[in-house]
Amino acid sequence: MKFFRRLLTDLTLVAAAIAVAVLLLMAALYLAHYPAHRILGTWLNGALGTRTDVLISLNYACPLILTGLAAGVAFRSGVFNIGAEGQSILGAIFTTALATRFLPALPAPIAIPLAIVAAGIGGAAWAFIAAILDRLRGVPIVLSTILLNFIALKFLGILVEGPLKAVGPNPQSDTLPTAFFLPGFFASAGGALQGGFFIALAIAAVCWVVQSRTTFGFEILVTGLNPVAAQYAGMPVAARQFAIMLWSGAFAGIAGAIQIMGVEGGHFLGTSPTSYGYAGIAVALLGRLHPAGIVAAAIFFGMLDHGATAIDFPLPPEVADIVKGILVLVILVGTAALARRRLRVTQA
Repeated sequence: MKFFRRLLTDLTLVAAAIAVAVLLLMAALYLAHYPAHRILGTWLNGALGTRTDVLISLNYACPLILTGLAAGVAFRSGVFNIGAEGQSILGAIFTTALATRFLPALPAPIAIPLAIVAAGIGGAAWAFIAAILDRLRGVPIVLSTILLNFIALKFLGILVEGPLKAVGPNPQSDTLPTAFFLPGFFASAGGALQGGFFIALAIAAVCWVVQSRTTFGFEILVTGLNPVAAQYAGMPVAARQFAIMLWSGAFAGIAGAIQIMGVEGGHFLGTSPTSYGYAGIAVALLGRLHPAGIVAAAIFFGMLDHGATAIDFPLPPEVADIVKGILVLVILVGTAALARRRLRVTQA
């Protein structure tokens, strides 16, 4: 009964956040003399109007699921990993280096799994830097991961102007060999659902099983809720948080690989190949740090992003980011209000 009551509370909070975001957006559009109802209708139709639109929305959601899981598993254990952006870049770099420089002739049944593993190692290695700085020198993970994001982006620029640069004047990497491209499903005239979506769902399912059905998952939860109590109970708090940081980085790294293997096909100078790292934090918060909630939130954000591209009014697609920001703010305010209410009930 307690589980269903908490689930109902979370669903109500998320629904209220969406309603508030929509109302605020409509009010702002009306005040700016835009036809709000028409814009929202176009937005919804752009996200779900056709089969192709649905597939593209799901493709937009795919890397968000993984960066959302990266943030969610870390936050759940009390580790504030803000570095999914940089970790996803390293995952994409490892995949590109493997595919274009080290083992370009691999057959697809070996190439795809190996590229995903390499990306996970790349993301985990970048997260390891922040974890070891925290462990040995007390550098806050929040600070180190943010700074490592910028370093990763500059590192990418160096690579596509040097070791990974393709032949030609433009600073970009070679296109991945065909064997490294993820297969498409449910193909339509305008595209297909990339196979990375099912990889992301599988990883989310594994996360849920580990968190809800294993001792490791229980220790992670207790560590996040009260590390002092976990320490007194004999749980290896530092070791668990160190391990979850590596897993978080691996998930983000796989997000970068899937985006490259399913959509991009290469790196480009000066820009992140994913741009989904920071958005993953919002996805995790909207999904209430639960794998199922993160999947749902990522799909919702994917619909927002793709639907915004269909708006034929003089509005930038970045208006979708405004809606995301409002959603996260409302979620945070609502969560804080619920926490204070529960504290008052406990103290009464």
